[in-house]
Parts: sequence; C-alpha cells; structure tokens
Amino acid sequence: MTVNFTKGEINIKYFLKNMVYTVIINTGIAFLLSLVHIADSFPKAMVISHALGICIYTIMISLFWILKPKKKIFEMLIVAIGIVGGILTGWAIASAVLPRFLSIPIKTPEKDFLQTVTLGIAFGLMCSFFFISKEKLKLSNELIQEEKIKRLAKEKEALQANLKMLQAQIEPHFLFNTLSNILSLIDTDPIKGKTMLTDLTHYLRTALSRTRHELISLDQEMEMIRAYLNIIKIRMGDRLEYEIRLPEGLRSHVFPPMLLQPLVENAVIHGLEPKIEGGRLSIIVSETEQSLKIEVIDNGLGLCSGHEYGVGITNVRERLHLLYGEKGHLRLEENRPNGLKVSIEVPA
Repeated sequence: MTVNFTKGEINIKYFLKNMVYTVIINTGIAFLLSLVHIADSFPKAMVISHALGICIYTIMISLFWILKPKKKIFEMLIVAIGIVGGILTGWAIASAVLPRFLSIPIKTPEKDFLQTVTLGIAFGLMCSFFFISKEKLKLSNELIQEEKIKRLAKEKEALQANLKMLQAQIEPHFLFNTLSNILSLIDTDPIKGKTMLTDLTHYLRTALSRTRHELISLDQEMEMIRAYLNIIKIRMGDRLEYEIRLPEGLRSHVFPPMLLQPLVENAVIHGLEPKIEGGRLSIIVSETEQSLKIEVIDNGLGLCSGHEYGVGITNVRERLHLLYGEKGHLRLEENRPNGLKVSIEVPA
C-alpha cells in the first residue's frame, strides 16, 4: 500500500516504510546535533528530533491524502502547514516527555524553542523534498512502464495481424492451385479428377482447421504435406516420388502451420512438374542443441530454371522473421547435380 503525494492515495505498507526512513533521518539529525554540541545531550536531541520529524511527516502525509492537491502551489502550501503544525505539535510533545519521563528539564524554553523551530524547518524542507521527489520518480517510472506495456501490446497485436494476413495469403495459394489441377484433370481424365477431388475433401476436413492455430505439431504439419503430395501424385503418377523423414522424437515438436506447404508446393510446381521425367522430393527433419532444421530437397530444374520464386517463399521468409526474429532462417541453394535445396532453421 502506497502513500502517493500526487494522486492522494494512501497505502499503509508504504506509509510505514517511509516512517522508517523518517526515524532513521531523525536519529541521524539527533546524533549530528549532539556531535556539534548544539543539543545539551543525546537523549534530549533524540526526543526533540523524533517528535518533530514524526509529527511533520504524519501531518504532511495526512493533508496530502485528505486534500489530494493537483497543483504545485497547493503542494507547497501543504508542506508549509505540515512544517508549522509539526513544529508546534512536536515541541509540545517534547516539552511534556523530556521532564516527565526522562527527567530532563527545559532550562531555557525560548532558546530551545528557537532551536526547535530551526531544526523543524530544516527537517521539514529536507524530508518533503526527499519524499515528494521519491514519489515523482516512482510515478514517472510507473508511467514509463505503462507506456512500455502498451507499446509491447500494440507490437504483439501488429505481429498477430501480420501473421494472420500472411497465413491467409498462403492458404488460398495452395487451395487455388489444387483446384486448378482438379479442373484440368476433369477435362483430360475425369476418374483421376474425381479421385483428386475426394482426396482434397478429405484433406480439407483434417488439415484446414489446423491452419487456424498459431502452432501445431510437426507430425500434424507432415500429415498435411503428405496429403498434399498424395493429391499431386495422382496427377504426376510415377513421375513423382517423395519421402518424409521425421524422427520419432521430433513428431510432437511444435511448429507454425502452413510454413512448409509453400516450399513443398514450389518444389513440385517449379522444380519437378515442368521436368519431363519428373523427380524425387525429400523432406528431412533434424535437430541440434540450438536449432531445428527442415530441408525440402528436390532434383528438379532448380535455380537454373530461371523462375522467380514469388509469394510463397516471400511469405515464409516474412513469417519466420515475425515469429523468430534473427533466429529464424530460410536458405535456398543448388542441390547438385540438379535441383534445389530449401532449408528452414528455427530455435530448438
């Protein structure tokens, strides 16, 4: 619980914490007064110092809590009232305690009172400056923290919006290409076209619902890839061979959905399908201590085909950057003697 000078909020825990600071300052002042022989004795200096300090602090805090000042001039007025009220109250308490409980008489009241007033003004100004500055700094840090939280929340919302937009671009990219294949097969080979449409329906039931999740397992991602390749194999027949190597220990590893789909699709459409004899596609998953690596390797036309890889590769690269920052990598390299190797690396 806090005592907030500016907002006028009181908090017992913080009040007591500041009271401890006040007691420590009081003790230091009493020790200093005794050291320079301003006070007759250390006990007398302790009583006067604590009476003034605690009274000034308590009155000042109470007024801030009750009046809740909004302007600087009212804050200064409360400080002045707190100092004057604390001096008078503290002196009355010290005058009663010293002779009655400690047998220390007030020999020269005028001199002692003048010293008390001087001590009270100095203490009040010092403490008010200390506590108000402390509260201002605390409020400033709270505002900075609030702004930081708001900024991070906005960045997170922007990140999620970008991910959804990029993912929405990827999903139709695969779907429309598959439908185009079905349409062409309906004209040339209706039986295969019907079979592909049945496989696509099954694929959509099991796969598209998963693309709405931020993360799925690698096993689920590979199921979608396998379903896609089965659909493509209907069209390419023996011209397409593929393998998926996913170690048992990595099947449950979480992974962003539809991140591999564009890479596999590019390998088929731009590498293997235009090649007269077709070719082979391999998807290999491996892991090191630092990273998870997925390679999509084909022996198709490769980079020498002169084809510019477009929205699919671009979206995958952007999604990797949004999800993993500098720790996510997408690399394209030739697969000698022919073909293309695309590898994704993300933190393990």
